[in-house]
Amino acid sequence: MGEHQNFRKEFIYRVGTFFLIVSLGLIVFFLLSEAAGKPTFEYFCWGTVVGALGFLFRARHKKEVASSGRFGWWRMLIKGKKE
Repeated sequence: MGEHQNFRKEFIYRVGTFFLIVSLGLIVFFLLSEAAGKPTFEYFCWGTVVGALGFLFRARHKKEVASSGRFGWWRMLIKGKKE
């Protein structure tokens, strides 16, 4: 059951990445249409909507990154002052 849950999270994360790439393409098409003198605002609107969905999907299932411990001394310094 846990393996299925991990697959689902990874899949949603990858769909979010796909949406971000499609969003970038749509916004580029909008910029190209603007440069051609016939702006097509549907590209911009759909690019914004799809980009927001991509950010939501990716933020929902972030990959956990272990702390490197580089600033552990800072946390201990602050923690010591509070106690």
